[in-house]
Amino acid sequence: MNLTSRFAPLRRTPVALAFFLVFGLTACGSGKFFVPVCQETNSCSGGGGGTTPASLAFVANATTGTLVTYPLAKTFTTLSGTSTNLGTPPSAIAGSPRGNLLYVATVGGSVFVYGVSSTGALTLGNGGSAVTSTLLPTYMTIDPTGNWLFMVSSSSSQLLVFQINTVTGALQQTGQGTIPLSSGAPTQIYVTPNGQAVYVGLGLGGMDSFAFDPSTGVLSNHLHFATRQNGASADNAIAADNQSAYLFVGEAGSGVRVFTIGTAGALTEISGSPFTTQLGPASIVVDSTNKYVYVANGGAGVITGYSLGSGGALTPLSISTFTAGIKPVQMSLDATGAYLLVINQGGNPDLQVFSFDTTTAGKLDAVTSGATGPDPTGPVSLSVIP
Repeated sequence: MNLTSRFAPLRRTPVALAFFLVFGLTACGSGKFFVPVCQETNSCSGGGGGTTPASLAFVANATTGTLVTYPLAKTFTTLSGTSTNLGTPPSAIAGSPRGNLLYVATVGGSVFVYGVSSTGALTLGNGGSAVTSTLLPTYMTIDPTGNWLFMVSSSSSQLLVFQINTVTGALQQTGQGTIPLSSGAPTQIYVTPNGQAVYVGLGLGGMDSFAFDPSTGVLSNHLHFATRQNGASADNAIAADNQSAYLFVGEAGSGVRVFTIGTAGALTEISGSPFTTQLGPASIVVDSTNKYVYVANGGAGVITGYSLGSGGALTPLSISTFTAGIKPVQMSLDATGAYLLVINQGGNPDLQVFSFDTTTAGKLDAVTSGATGPDPTGPVSLSVIP
């Protein structure tokens, strides 16, 4: 893995400049995170050569306590990243779709915010202090508008919702406070592409759904969906198609359940659901053409691919199984939709990149892979922003 640091000017936009003036540059002795010299001076590019990448990928490594930034070009065949020593194990990360903020949650409960330049340079915000904290945060996501951050913890069945100051990155909890969830261990939060529904996986507890108003941050119409086999299956992965018409739920012990999304986030399971997948579905991605669905199976160490038919039905691809590393836990498309990124918690390798074959429908082609640091790194969270 080539970890580089070169000159990278701050994004020349009013938002980014305001962010820079509010945050300033944080010294290494903050007591929270160690910030590399190149990031103190906004001179990290992660191999971007001073040019603006098409997107930025961030990988949080729990074992080594590091955050790695990968600038991704529109086309590429190798990976080159900049590593930040966090000084404590991260548990989750979430990047803003606006491209200027990255939130990092730690196992100790603190959540920090970084400003992100157009080339991937990071500036630790809020004077190096946490923007919020909660016990054992395990998953975060940001809605498509970039105005709202959602977070869950493994210590309680509650959903936390914060309004984001899109310039400084400061968080303010909404007037609803903490949203009670049904019993279970929260595993994932998913906001539909149209921003109108929120779903929370609860492991053995199934899944909760909400209608969401992105103009106010208000959640309503709380519904609960049990697993198909009570006590023997668990909802761990959630995704929707690009039109927010169908919801795909990776349920360990059952397969991939498919629902039509109705008014206010209500769900109706389609005929033929669940569809067979391999052991331990942990992450689901729908490709940018809205034709194919991919499931990372943590227990099997493979990615399974399906074509998405009318009515939401899934059909295994002609070549339907693709080799991942040990325990793939999260996937994401890059900003162009041309590449699929996968992190493997058990390594071998830590990070993989696939492209989409131009002749065989839905087939994934291996592009490149690599370690996210000196192994074992224990990658646990992946976030890609434009």
